[in-house]
Amino acid sequence: MSAYNPHQKWSFWPVLLLAFIFALISPLIMIATPIYFFQQGVQIKIISFLSTAITITYSFSPIILNKISNKLGRKNSVIIATIGAAVAQFTYYITLDPLVFLLERLFEGFILGFFFPNLLASISDNPNLDHSKYLAKFNLSWSLATVFGLTLGTIILLFTNNLKVIFYISPIFLLINVFIAILFLKEPIESNNIANNPGSINVEESGLKILNQLDIPPVKFFIPVIIPVVYLLALSFASANVSFLYPIKSEILGFQVFSVYFLGIFSTSMQSLIMYIVGLINVKKLKLISIISVLIYVILVIFFAINKTYYIFLILFIISGTLAGIMYGTASKLFILLNVSRQTSIYSSISESLLGVAYFISQVSLGFVADIELGLAFYSLSLIMFILFLISVIYIRKLKEI
Repeated sequence: MSAYNPHQKWSFWPVLLLAFIFALISPLIMIATPIYFFQQGVQIKIISFLSTAITITYSFSPIILNKISNKLGRKNSVIIATIGAAVAQFTYYITLDPLVFLLERLFEGFILGFFFPNLLASISDNPNLDHSKYLAKFNLSWSLATVFGLTLGTIILLFTNNLKVIFYISPIFLLINVFIAILFLKEPIESNNIANNPGSINVEESGLKILNQLDIPPVKFFIPVIIPVVYLLALSFASANVSFLYPIKSEILGFQVFSVYFLGIFSTSMQSLIMYIVGLINVKKLKLISIISVLIYVILVIFFAINKTYYIFLILFIISGTLAGIMYGTASKLFILLNVSRQTSIYSSISESLLGVAYFISQVSLGFVADIELGLAFYSLSLIMFILFLISVIYIRKLKEI
């Protein structure tokens, strides 16, 4: 760790830009993966592993790498993550062999355990910041970057149907992140002040610092943990619908590749907007709204299965983004309220890990079914969403004001 300079001023914009660039390229690879490998004749069940490999290792890497991050410092940890991810993705220039791609994504997911947790911790480690304000900017940056990434993918593929271009562009953006991390990212003020005792910083403490400044009113509800868990599971299966099953179906239907990215723009934009709106709605109203959203998705998936008209898919994607925004926004709000009521940040960590595991389970399970018949995968998804709806109905009654 570099020596502490008491006159060094911490800057937020490198944190913002690092998150923005990574979120920009994430949807590029996420959508390109199932389409490209389906074009190459790879089995759908294998594609499901390729699409979710990064989430497998990221589900546990932040926990494993936490103590190492404390010793290395925020800046050094982020530098390692950016260099590791960039080097891993430069293998795209050498080969896109499925096995090599799988190993690359597994490694990338693991090394990213140094990235996002330390970007967030660099905000909470600064004691004099308005954490809620900076966290809101960080989340907004991430949401906007995803939309810009989908727009970039649409524009690129308007001029070429060669998906290798997407894989070749992605590591270049990661290389930019390497230079930003090395040249401009600074250690948080508090992190510098306690450089001689690095073990005193941990994810739990950093999370509590943010929670203590979020100005959340006292929690007046008993919240069964299973409710936000069910909504995250529903969100994961909904995500598998639009980012895994639909891209393969679009290829079978003969739609242009850019059209998949184009639909994603509307879905992601609606999800981001609805997530913000959900944050303004009280828990009593969310109880009903959230349950209805899962039920509607049960029906929505059937339309994804039977429809073959592109413009109808546009409407379906807008509805899907709206419902996903309700599910994610509700789950996030309930997890935050659980954190506040129990004076911990453990539920935020649980939600991140759970989302990664659920995303993996949803795509892999649907991948095996789709390998038999794609339509069957859609109907299986509808059945799963209905089961999650029934579970939410049973336990939502226990969410009561106290």
